[in-house]
Amino acid sequence: MKKLCLISFILISISAFSQNIRVQEQNFDFSVASNVNSLSIEIPYADEAYVNSRLKKLLKSWGKHKESKGEHSSLMVEMKELGKIPFNVYAKVTLLRNENTSVHFGFDLGGAFLSKRDHSEKFKIIEKLVANFASDVVKDWVSDELKTEEKILHQLEKEQKDLEKRKGNLEKEIQDFEKKIERNKIEIKENIDFQGKKKEEIQLQDQKVKKIDKKLKELR
Repeated sequence: MKKLCLISFILISISAFSQNIRVQEQNFDFSVASNVNSLSIEIPYADEAYVNSRLKKLLKSWGKHKESKGEHSSLMVEMKELGKIPFNVYAKVTLLRNENTSVHFGFDLGGAFLSKRDHSEKFKIIEKLVANFASDVVKDWVSDELKTEEKILHQLEKEQKDLEKRKGNLEKEIQDFEKKIERNKIEIKENIDFQGKKKEEIQLQDQKVKKIDKKLKELR
């Protein structure tokens, strides 16, 4: 229940997060170049493994994907919006102290990494792609978590209904037993009355037998 409340709170927060996504420019070290310009985005809620898997999927959709020592790359990427010249993308997920994840993207346009100052128009396009990626990751992760928790909730509700049904069956059995006990009590009372009458019949019959037996003895 606590986790469901948390997820509900996160769902409310997502819209605010989507509206306030900030893609920042930071110098970052990639395997192919050190201290180069990157676009970084902080992604809350989703864990590192999930973000990594989504990043891998994204870069695979862009070009030839490779992964080495936690760094992803997509080579010879072509996007119509950025012109005819292919470029390479490098990205890495970092776990932050606040337990959120941060993704750094490096776009090697061939001799220079993408920056707002030098490539303003291309930067706007890529900035939107990165922001949408972060927003989609958060929404999908929370949606998956919600589905998982809903399944657990439905199972718990089913178990509760089963318990209620079992309780109803047991109560019915008790009622049936109580009715049977009352019937048995009546039958026992009737049985006792019948036994009294039967004893009287046995005594009368015993007297008849003795009388006949006596007559038989007198005839001998």
